[in-house]
Amino acid sequence: EALLKMLYLATMDVLRKWTGRVQNWGQILLQLSVQFPERVQPYLR
Repeated sequence: EALLKMLYLATMDVLRKWTGRVQNWGQILLQLSVQFPERVQPYLR
């Protein structure tokens, strides 16, 4: 249980600090839409 608690708290800490933008998001999204079109297309405008 202690390990799960540490993992949870570390994840929450990272999520709280994660405010930056992802570099090359357009390229990442294009590659994801090619690899997984049925999963990505519903979320595209």
